Amino acid sequence: MLVEEAKKRIEYLQEYIQKIESYTPVTMEDEAVYLYVQLESVTKVVQELNKKGYRIGKRKLTTVDVSNIIRSKPKDEMYELAKRLFTKNRKRGSRHWEVKLT
Repeated sequence: MLVEEAKKRIEYLQEYIQKIESYTPVTMEDEAVYLYVQLESVTKVVQELNKKGYRIGKRKLTTVDVSNIIRSKPKDEMYELAKRLFTKNRKRGSRHWEVKLT
């Protein structure tokens, strides 16, 4: 890896950390998006949200519910990042984490 590439990665990671640390989820949807950006797994997000007691009506959340939240119209930068990660993960079928933040 070239030094310039390493510097770009470090800059990306610093920006990513700043976005994560400064974001405060308010709603269940915000929490789902916030967790997805960190975990990059709809299944893991569903498990975490259900552990925290989130429900739709009286039923537990499903992967379809979380996928729909992520695919919905972005409300802020975190939603946009989650949607880009989701789309990239769906297209590639991989767990490649580096996506353009802005």
